Amino acid sequence: LFRSWEMIFSHHYQEAADSYEAQLKSNPEDPDLLSAHATALLCLGQLGEALKEYQRANDLTSRRLKGETQPYLEKIGSIFWLLGRRDEAIQTFNAAIAGILDGSIKFADNAGGVSQGMLLWYAGVTSADEKVKSHALSYLRKLANISRINKWPGTLALFVLGEKTRADVFATICGSPDVNEAIKQAKVDLLTRRRLAKAFFYIATLERAENHEEKCREEMAHCASLENPILEIEWYLAQEETTAVITLS
Repeated sequence: LFRSWEMIFSHHYQEAADSYEAQLKSNPEDPDLLSAHATALLCLGQLGEALKEYQRANDLTSRRLKGETQPYLEKIGSIFWLLGRRDEAIQTFNAAIAGILDGSIKFADNAGGVSQGMLLWYAGVTSADEKVKSHALSYLRKLANISRINKWPGTLALFVLGEKTRADVFATICGSPDVNEAIKQAKVDLLTRRRLAKAFFYIATLERAENHEEKCREEMAHCASLENPILEIEWYLAQEETTAVITLS
């Protein structure tokens, strides 16, 4: 499993996909294998197949843990979005935050479920759906009142809510408010690159929310220009936003 995972992070996506397919023949119900295979397929741009694998992995994990976690809803919803199935994407993001709010989903990200709310907010802003956008912001405000909001990616929620600045975001990512320093570190450090991809994406989304579409496009291009951080679904959404083809970059 680890060797195949290394293939993904070294951008040998097809080799990784082939390796996982071989392993799944003897372990077809292993959610870790399914999700890893889905990630390789996502990197290859095989969205339909990646969606099916993430859905299977999510169902298996949810059943084993009695619904207390549904770890792939963000990926599932985002792939729906990439496939042009926007209503299903929004339904998936809504289901994720509903589960967090009612306590049925007990395990989310370190900030208590910010990732799900941020994706719903992006969907609301981009589809110009005020009801969806308002619901997402209300959810993020609730999370902002708990101590876990200070953990990543909580800083991004506070930024969107106007409680943190762009400089604060970069300082959280790399220890400096200078975006160029963040970009420099992102070239050699995967965690920095993962966080920077999210940051650029939601900075772009805020520009769109404020009717600055040209600036939004610039920030989306910054996100898309990063080396693939693999695990951050926002990078794939930025690829679609900039009409770029997902490559082995």
